[in-house]
Amino acid sequence: DMGRRPMPSYVGRPPSHPGDAAGGKFTADQWKTFCTQHLPFTLTRLWGHFGNSPHASERRKYDMLQNFLRLVSAVILATAKTVTPASIQEYESEIHAYLSGLLRLYPGAQIESYQHMAMHFGDLLRRWGPVHAWRCFAFERYNGVLQQIPNNNKFG
Repeated sequence: DMGRRPMPSYVGRPPSHPGDAAGGKFTADQWKTFCTQHLPFTLTRLWGHFGNSPHASERRKYDMLQNFLRLVSAVILATAKTVTPASIQEYESEIHAYLSGLLRLYPGAQIESYQHMAMHFGDLLRRWGPVHAWRCFAFERYNGVLQQIPNNNKFG
Protein backbone atom coordinates (compact mmCIF):
# COMPACT_ATOMS: atom_id res chain seq x y z
CA ASP A 1 0.00 0.00 0.00
CA MET A 2 2.87 2.41 0.74
CA GLY A 3 4.09 2.38 -2.84
CA ARG A 4 0.64 3.20 -4.20
CA ARG A 5 -0.10 6.18 -1.95
CA PRO A 6 1.17 9.54 -3.15
CA MET A 7 2.74 11.50 -0.32
CA PRO A 8 3.85 15.14 -0.22
CA SER A 9 7.59 15.60 -0.65
CA TYR A 10 7.95 17.01 2.88
CA VAL A 11 6.71 13.79 4.48
CA GLY A 12 9.54 11.52 5.62
CA ARG A 13 9.72 8.12 3.95
CA PRO A 14 9.78 4.99 6.10
CA PRO A 15 11.85 1.98 5.03
CA SER A 16 10.21 0.24 2.10
CA HIS A 17 10.01 -3.13 3.89
CA PRO A 18 9.05 -2.51 7.53
CA GLY A 19 9.87 -5.42 9.78
CA ASP A 20 12.70 -6.77 7.61
CA ALA A 21 16.13 -6.59 9.22
CA ALA A 22 17.55 -5.38 5.91
CA GLY A 23 15.10 -2.47 6.00
CA GLY A 24 16.96 -0.85 8.87
CA LYS A 25 15.67 0.87 11.96
CA PHE A 26 12.91 3.44 11.90
CA THR A 27 13.62 6.96 13.10
CA ALA A 28 10.97 8.60 15.28
CA ASP A 29 9.78 10.58 12.25
CA GLN A 30 9.56 7.42 10.13
CA TRP A 31 7.54 5.66 12.85
CA LYS A 32 5.14 8.61 12.98
CA THR A 33 4.70 8.62 9.19
CA PHE A 34 4.33 4.86 8.98
CA CYS A 35 1.82 4.64 11.83
CA THR A 36 -0.26 7.74 11.04
CA GLN A 37 -0.14 7.84 7.23
CA HIS A 38 0.39 4.31 5.91
CA LEU A 39 -0.71 1.72 8.46
CA PRO A 40 -4.25 3.11 8.95
CA PHE A 41 -4.98 2.66 5.24
CA THR A 42 -3.55 -0.85 5.09
CA LEU A 43 -5.28 -2.06 8.27
CA THR A 44 -8.57 -0.47 7.23
CA ARG A 45 -8.35 -2.25 3.88
CA LEU A 46 -7.61 -5.56 5.62
CA TRP A 47 -9.85 -5.37 8.71
CA GLY A 48 -12.29 -2.51 8.17
CA HIS A 49 -15.07 -4.70 6.81
CA PHE A 50 -15.10 -7.08 9.80
CA GLY A 51 -17.30 -4.87 12.02
CA ASN A 52 -20.45 -6.94 11.55
CA SER A 53 -18.78 -10.30 11.01
CA PRO A 54 -20.34 -13.35 12.69
CA HIS A 55 -16.80 -14.59 13.46
CA ALA A 56 -15.32 -13.48 16.78
CA SER A 57 -11.76 -13.49 15.43
CA GLU A 58 -12.72 -11.09 12.64
CA ARG A 59 -14.66 -8.79 15.00
CA ARG A 60 -11.59 -8.75 17.24
CA LYS A 61 -9.46 -7.52 14.31
CA TYR A 62 -12.02 -4.80 13.69
CA ASP A 63 -11.92 -3.81 17.37
CA MET A 64 -8.11 -3.78 17.25
CA LEU A 65 -8.28 -1.50 14.19
CA GLN A 66 -10.69 0.88 15.91
CA ASN A 67 -8.45 1.03 18.96
CA PHE A 68 -5.34 1.63 16.85
CA LEU A 69 -7.14 4.48 15.06
CA ARG A 70 -7.72 6.08 18.47
CA LEU A 71 -3.96 6.02 19.01
CA VAL A 72 -3.40 7.51 15.55
CA SER A 73 -5.87 10.27 16.32
CA ALA A 74 -4.13 10.99 19.64
CA VAL A 75 -0.71 11.18 17.96
CA ILE A 76 -1.99 13.50 15.24
CA LEU A 77 -3.61 15.77 17.84
CA ALA A 78 -0.51 15.74 20.08
CA THR A 79 1.86 16.63 17.24
CA ALA A 80 -0.29 19.22 15.45
CA LYS A 81 1.29 22.55 14.52
CA THR A 82 -1.38 24.34 16.54
CA VAL A 83 -3.27 23.32 19.67
CA THR A 84 -6.41 24.63 21.25
CA PRO A 85 -8.08 23.78 24.56
CA ALA A 86 -10.57 21.69 22.56
CA SER A 87 -7.86 19.77 20.67
CA ILE A 88 -6.01 19.06 23.92
CA GLN A 89 -9.21 17.77 25.50
CA GLU A 90 -9.83 15.61 22.43
CA TYR A 91 -6.25 14.26 22.69
CA GLU A 92 -6.85 13.34 26.33
CA SER A 93 -10.12 11.62 25.44
CA GLU A 94 -8.51 9.66 22.57
CA ILE A 95 -5.46 8.52 24.56
CA HIS A 96 -7.67 7.47 27.48
CA ALA A 97 -9.97 5.53 25.13
CA TYR A 98 -6.96 3.91 23.44
CA LEU A 99 -5.42 2.78 26.74
CA SER A 100 -8.78 1.53 28.02
CA GLY A 101 -9.25 -0.38 24.77
CA LEU A 102 -5.76 -1.82 25.08
CA LEU A 103 -6.61 -3.27 28.49
CA ARG A 104 -9.94 -4.58 27.20
CA LEU A 105 -8.46 -6.16 24.06
CA TYR A 106 -5.43 -7.65 25.80
CA PRO A 107 -6.50 -8.99 29.20
CA GLY A 108 -3.52 -9.26 31.50
CA ALA A 109 -1.68 -6.42 29.75
CA GLN A 110 -0.37 -3.64 31.93
CA ILE A 111 0.01 0.02 31.13
CA GLU A 112 3.72 0.78 30.67
CA SER A 113 5.35 3.92 32.03
CA TYR A 114 5.48 5.70 28.67
CA GLN A 115 1.80 4.96 28.15
CA HIS A 116 1.03 6.35 31.59
CA MET A 117 3.05 9.46 30.76
CA ALA A 118 0.93 9.92 27.64
CA MET A 119 -2.03 10.48 29.97
CA HIS A 120 -0.23 13.61 31.26
CA PHE A 121 0.85 14.92 27.86
CA GLY A 122 -2.18 17.20 27.63
CA ASP A 123 -0.79 19.14 30.61
CA LEU A 124 2.46 19.69 28.69
CA LEU A 125 0.54 20.94 25.66
CA ARG A 126 -1.40 23.36 27.88
CA ARG A 127 1.78 24.58 29.53
CA TRP A 128 4.11 24.91 26.51
CA GLY A 129 1.93 24.83 23.41
CA PRO A 130 2.49 22.81 20.22
CA VAL A 131 5.11 20.11 20.59
CA HIS A 132 7.08 21.15 17.51
CA ALA A 133 8.16 24.28 19.42
CA TRP A 134 9.80 22.37 22.27
CA ARG A 135 10.60 18.84 21.15
CA CYS A 136 14.19 17.75 20.75
CA PHE A 137 14.16 16.72 17.10
CA ALA A 138 17.55 18.28 16.33
CA PHE A 139 19.15 16.48 19.28
CA GLU A 140 17.47 13.19 18.39
CA ARG A 141 18.73 13.51 14.83
CA TYR A 142 22.24 14.24 16.07
CA ASN A 143 22.06 11.16 18.33
CA GLY A 144 21.18 9.12 15.24
CA VAL A 145 24.22 10.51 13.40
CA LEU A 146 26.46 9.74 16.38
CA GLN A 147 25.17 6.17 16.57
CA GLN A 148 26.39 5.58 13.02
CA ILE A 149 30.02 6.41 13.91
CA PRO A 150 32.08 3.26 14.53
CA ASN A 151 33.64 3.33 17.98
CA ASN A 152 34.42 -0.32 18.78
CA ASN A 153 32.01 0.03 21.70
CA LYS A 154 34.46 2.30 23.53
CA PHE A 155 33.50 5.60 25.09
CA GLY A 156 35.67 8.67 24.45
